[in-house]
Amino acid sequence: MWWLSKGAITIRLYFKCPCCSGSQYRTSQFDVSVNNPHGARCIFCKSVMSAQIS
Repeated sequence: MWWLSKGAITIRLYFKCPCCSGSQYRTSQFDVSVNNPHGARCIFCKSVMSAQIS
């Protein structure tokens, strides 16, 4: 969903693990790649998180 706030558009990203459906993650500059542009990994199973826009 797009929010208009004083002329600026804000996009909210929610991360969800595709393997264990967890929503807790950590980010690292060493995990950034083409498939993982945010560098987010699940803290439970260490899988790459998928970003969902809401």
